[in-house]
Order: sequence, then C-alpha cells, then structure tokens
Amino acid sequence: MSKLNINKNEWLELVFEGKNKEYGAYQLRQEDGKTTMKAFFSAIALISGIALLPVLLSSFADKPVAKPLAPDPFLHVTEIVFKHEEIKKVLPASKKETQKPIKSKDLANTRIVEATKAPDIDFTKPEDVGKTNTTNTASTGTENNPETGNTHVVITEPVDNPNEIKPSGILDKSPNFPGGINEFLKTVGKKFVTPELEEEKTIKILVFFVVERDGTLSNITVPKNPGFGLDLEAIRVLKSIKTKWDPGIYKGKPVRTSYSLPILIKTQ
Repeated sequence: MSKLNINKNEWLELVFEGKNKEYGAYQLRQEDGKTTMKAFFSAIALISGIALLPVLLSSFADKPVAKPLAPDPFLHVTEIVFKHEEIKKVLPASKKETQKPIKSKDLANTRIVEATKAPDIDFTKPEDVGKTNTTNTASTGTENNPETGNTHVVITEPVDNPNEIKPSGILDKSPNFPGGINEFLKTVGKKFVTPELEEEKTIKILVFFVVERDGTLSNITVPKNPGFGLDLEAIRVLKSIKTKWDPGIYKGKPVRTSYSLPILIKTQ
C-alpha cells in the first residue's frame, strides 16, 4: 500500500473534483503551506519585537547617573618619634672641712660613770646646727670602761629607707630595659594609639614613673596633660608592658628609682 500524502495537489484535486473550486475552502487548502510559513515568521517577528521592546524603550529613557562610591576605609598608621633625654649623673660635691685640733684634757680628776648611768652625748656636725634630727641621721653615744677608765664614742651608721625613691644621678647603676632603652621605645610605639586630628601636629608627652626593686613600673603619671586623651593613652601603654626592667643599684642593692620618658608623636 502506497503512502497517502494529503498535502499534494492530486489529493486536493481529487477531493474537489466536480465541485466549485472557486469556493473558499479550495483556495485555503491550496495556499495552506504559504499561509503557515507566513504565520510562523510573523509569530517569530512578533515575539522578537516584544522581547526587544524594553531595550528600545530604555535607549530613549534618561540614563541614571552613577553615584560615586564611598572610598574604602583605611587604617592610617602614624609614626611616633621618640626623643630620649639622657640623664646625667650628678656627683655630690664633696666638702673638705678643716678639722680643728682637739685639745687634750687631763683625765686624772675625771669621775668615771657607770655604764648604766652613762649620759647620752649628741654629736652634731657644724653644718647640721639648727636642723631637726631625722630617723636616718647617725646616732651617737658613749661607752665607758670601768676597768681602764677610757671612754669610747659609739657611732651608729644611718639605715637607708628601702621605700625611698632614689634619683638616677646618684646610683651606681641606672635601671635599664632588657635590650636597651631603644627596645622599650619600640614597644611603646607599637602599642600607642594616636588620635585622628584634622591638622598635623607634633605633641610632646613627658611621662614620669618609678622602677621598683623587682623591675616593675609604678607611680606612672603625666603631670602636664597635652590634651586629646594622650596622657591616659601613655599611662595605659606603660601599664600594659609586662616585661620587667633591671632595677637601679645603689650601694650594691636594688632600689626604687625615679625615671622620666619624653614621647614625641606626629598626628596627620
């Protein structure tokens, strides 16, 4: 059996044989292929036009102005310049006193006093006349020997107060930070947070503190406040440093030592 194709003209002629071919159905079937192709391409054109319509409309519309992007936040690091002032050791001036010759007295008629009744003799230096005697001054007394009749003067050396704060100028060895003072300044610079100011300034901060006998820092103060919270920042930084100093040495023993540190900062 041969295949039947209803789209061929033979089939169309067979169906409308003996009929009025001027009728609309004949023409529609005869032009069916052309009509289908026209409809297909017309549909494609219509769909494409609808898809491109927003693009065409946007080309005539006003283009939005792009807003400038805010700059990315950045961290501004300010270099801190430290100026270390060396503390000169000041040696106490020695005073040479001319000792007056002591006149010897005849002790033949001197009455010997028992040790329990010996009077207290106060030896006062000429330059200390009129000054109030303190607990640290040397105390003197006499000791009598009943057997020989000789009188001995007993002088007690002054006792240093362990809590006394010594200046660096009189020490045998000044306090020092492990690695040197430059290493200490680097540590301070890394921890110091400078404020953000509108104009560039150079500000000096003078910090005073005490190096204790165990190497820790105490009594950290900034007597002259430069403002902008820099005094509190300097105190915070020094308190946060846990590395201990080598304490100052006086007469072979560690002592409490006063110390000052000038800090120069530049703000931008």
